[in-house]
Amino acid sequence: MSLVHRLAVLCFMLLMTQQAHAYIDPNAGGLLFQLLAPLFAGIVGAWLVARRWVAAQCRRWWRRITGRPEV
Repeated sequence: MSLVHRLAVLCFMLLMTQQAHAYIDPNAGGLLFQLLAPLFAGIVGAWLVARRWVAAQCRRWWRRITGRPEV
């Protein structure tokens, strides 16, 4: 398909629009929130735990290199 044909099809698709008779349930946002909120909380919690663990490991490693006693 040539570029001219592709542009013609694209223009046709953009200009020949129809109304979408769709209904979105008002509680769909609540369902989405119930699905995404625990996922987000789990990701943030895992991030905080991993960040502290990595920081502690780096701190321990740095103290071994520099010869400072662990506190």
